[in-house]
Amino acid sequence: MFEWISHIPRLGVSEPWWLLLLPLFALAAWFKGWRVLKGKGSGILFPALERLRDSGFEARRWLRQLPQWLRWSALALSVVALAGPNLLFRQTEAESKGIDVMLALDISESMLQRDFGGKSRLDAAREVARSFVLRRSNDRIGLVVFRGKGYTQCPLTLDHEVIAMLLDRLSPGVIQDNGTAIGSAILIAVNRLKASESLHKVIILVTDGENNAGEVGAGTAAGIAARSGIRIYSINAGMKVASERPDLSGESGSQTLKDEESLQGIARTTGGGYFRVEDPAALDETVRAIDRLEKKRFAGPIMEHRSGLFFQFLLVAVLLLFLEIVLSSTRLLRIP
Repeated sequence: MFEWISHIPRLGVSEPWWLLLLPLFALAAWFKGWRVLKGKGSGILFPALERLRDSGFEARRWLRQLPQWLRWSALALSVVALAGPNLLFRQTEAESKGIDVMLALDISESMLQRDFGGKSRLDAAREVARSFVLRRSNDRIGLVVFRGKGYTQCPLTLDHEVIAMLLDRLSPGVIQDNGTAIGSAILIAVNRLKASESLHKVIILVTDGENNAGEVGAGTAAGIAARSGIRIYSINAGMKVASERPDLSGESGSQTLKDEESLQGIARTTGGGYFRVEDPAALDETVRAIDRLEKKRFAGPIMEHRSGLFFQFLLVAVLLLFLEIVLSSTRLLRIP
């Protein structure tokens, strides 16, 4: 539940012995303040000092102390910079290297049916796919669209903004062939993933399950995917199943049941998973579940990445010292 806590970057140092100078600086600052309180600080008496105060030349107490605090802060940051500060990121192998994912999206006429709270099945699937693409920053993602036939809309890429743009522009009109060729779409996605060198390859198939076109059967294509080490997650975006579709002849319900069993078989053959969704929220949760499954499946050893912060700390120290010099020479110039 609190896995995100382990992903919060931590601050570390590579040369911690330099930090022993910080207590010495703190002691020196205290000693200097103590001498000032005891009236032992060095200075030159200035005649008629009260007249200057009455004329408004005296700065507030916190302003008078600002230059020395800037100076001490600059010294402290310089010591921290010498200690070699760095941000430590903890990632699993899958999170750091990512996986290759091909989205296979059904754009047939049946996907235009509006049963997702006023949205069509295609609109709901498109929005959730877009969200998924933008979340998986380390993954290479490609897009296959299909109807009576399928084609690669976008090959595997890390440019997720391009895929999101293509998803926004999808419509059934980009393919003229009628029907739903699930097997062909799977085979196209498999061929794209075969050329990948990644060890982790996934196909996310989004359809309403009505497989009625194409020269390759869905089961045959799933077998090829399994032999290639590719898992398929089948998402049935059709709201109604056989028991919810009254038909006196029984033919429509029988075909629906057959389609659903086919999608289940695809997932089972490849070691993936089958999901049936009934509303946009369920569709979004399904894709998130796939996201979690893949991260858990390939959690692997924890890898640590360090990002050095030496120059960042040193730059801030120089800026503070420069500000102290400017203020001490102008607005906060000390007369006595």
